[in-house]
Amino acid sequence: MIEDKEIILMNDPGKMVDLLVGFPEQLSNGRKLAFDADLSMIKPAKIGNIVICGMGGSAIGGDLFRAYAIDTIRLPISVVRDYLLPAFVGKDSLVIASSYSGNTEETLDSFGEALKRGAQTIIITTGGKLAEIAKKRNIPLITLPGGLPPRAALGYSFTPILTIAERLGFIDNCTNEIDETIAILKDGVNKFGTDIPISDNPAKSLAEKIHGKLPIIYSDDWHFNAVAVRIRGQINENAKQLAYSAVLPENNHNELVGWKVLGGLGASLIAVFLADIGVNKRVKFRMKYLEDVQKKLGVETIKIESSGDGLLARMFSLIQLGDWVSYYLAILNKEDPIPVRIIDDLKNSLANYA
Repeated sequence: MIEDKEIILMNDPGKMVDLLVGFPEQLSNGRKLAFDADLSMIKPAKIGNIVICGMGGSAIGGDLFRAYAIDTIRLPISVVRDYLLPAFVGKDSLVIASSYSGNTEETLDSFGEALKRGAQTIIITTGGKLAEIAKKRNIPLITLPGGLPPRAALGYSFTPILTIAERLGFIDNCTNEIDETIAILKDGVNKFGTDIPISDNPAKSLAEKIHGKLPIIYSDDWHFNAVAVRIRGQINENAKQLAYSAVLPENNHNELVGWKVLGGLGASLIAVFLADIGVNKRVKFRMKYLEDVQKKLGVETIKIESSGDGLLARMFSLIQLGDWVSYYLAILNKEDPIPVRIIDDLKNSLANYA
């Protein structure tokens, strides 16, 4: 099915494939937008913590920034996916509202609370109520191009946050890392595209293995936790198929025990391990141990390796592979990858909820 271009086109009327092909350019375009933004009213010396408010595809950029910068940035970073804010948020906080639509209700509530507490603020959006707030209150605004599903705008939710941190002096210049990442992603388009046969296409091959099963995506809990969350979300939204993720070493202190009484679940599960040269050697040992336990129970396991030299390129190489896998899973499931109708139904129900 995923070798037949007519079937692919039939199940992808909105051309999600074009968004996957155009993903590399988002990183450079998003970076330029952040460089062009007026940040003169932000006072870096008064910032003691960074908080990113967002949901779904708009929040994952914050998760990835936190995971990428964890070894070097000296400020605590929090990603808030809720209506509320932690008590520590105040005048020494930089709060970034990231909402592609500008109308995400959780983000509007939490960001409104940040304004009440006197935090320094920045808004990243295409428009909506957040853009109105930015213009009314003279808040730095990064306006993104519209018309994309938020999950297909990751370059626009990630590189502006990275570039803001760079401009404010919280991290070093990232130009070389961004350039390498874009090059890796462009190469990935040539590896994973619809014209590449399954025999030479890791994304198609992995999609066929996952199809009809429940994937559990395992990563370390340092740099690749957000990557696992991204892949999980893409399978859920694009393929309309359940996926879960877990991190090590934490997994070994609880879930590991659960791999004893599977009942009839074993044949329905598939474990996907995210591998990288930078993962702690003891975490690698733990992953191998878990993998051996699963194999003995008849559970299929897969290990996928990152590619690239720099950390950012390695993170995004796995993200891109996950994006393409979720796309081919959608085709195998005979699902249009773009609509998320049940989320739209929920939003309509919430609009009528008193």
